[in-house]
Amino acid sequence: SSLPVGRQIAIFELLSGYVELSQPATTRDIRALLECKSSEATRAALQKHLDSYNDEVLGRRRSVLDLLEEHPDIKLPFATYLSLLPAMRIRQYSISSSPLWNAQRVTLTISVIDAPAISGRKEPFLGVASTYLASLRPGDRVQMAVRASSTAFHLPQDPRTPLVLFCAGSGLAPMRGFLQERALQKKAGRDVGRAVLFFGCRKPEEDYLYGDTDLREWEELGVVELHPVFSRVPEKSEGCKYVQEYVAVSLLQLSDADTSVVVCMSLSPYCNFLTLTLP
Repeated sequence: SSLPVGRQIAIFELLSGYVELSQPATTRDIRALLECKSSEATRAALQKHLDSYNDEVLGRRRSVLDLLEEHPDIKLPFATYLSLLPAMRIRQYSISSSPLWNAQRVTLTISVIDAPAISGRKEPFLGVASTYLASLRPGDRVQMAVRASSTAFHLPQDPRTPLVLFCAGSGLAPMRGFLQERALQKKAGRDVGRAVLFFGCRKPEEDYLYGDTDLREWEELGVVELHPVFSRVPEKSEGCKYVQEYVAVSLLQLSDADTSVVVCMSLSPYCNFLTLTLP
């Protein structure tokens, strides 16, 4: 079992640290609720959820907890409720700093999810790990582990190799580490290749992460050419709303001198990367 056994534990600790509360209910979960004592109206509503599962439950990300709060007359034993909940998943974040900056420290760049719940709940939907990390204060201790990235997702050994980087939101995290390393190499007197960053944001003043600090410094240093793309104010990004639109225009403008480049994509917080060498 992924649950702590053989010792006493507070219910708050159990529900907040060992199980997923916001995962969409499965058809098996709904059938389990139907087997519990409840009113005819509730049973009819649950059957409707089961019959139109994709639209009523999966599409709206209704969890078992959501269904229980919508239908408080369901007599579900707590032990049965626990058995329906999946174990807490490990959350993975890309390190957003270079070991050349500090070999003993790392930085993380996270996006805190705080949005209206599509399930229909009045309370906002809060991310599990991001909300927890954002609540931490200096001196707090957190259990973490470092996992090596895939062998394909590293800077090329030759720092003179040009880079084309694509990312959006907190997907900037690994790209920041790459650019920080290139900046430190250049400050140390090494030749570094040209880097072009396409960065998808909403508004310049809202989520242009590091735009007025690191990115501006590294652009002035000559390490990176910045192409922010603002979906809410496309007039500030040559009329383009999304990265893919800007790329179609800007890649054609890359210098012919760049005979080969390494392309790195990070278009989601989970960093599904693609590394290619282009002629």
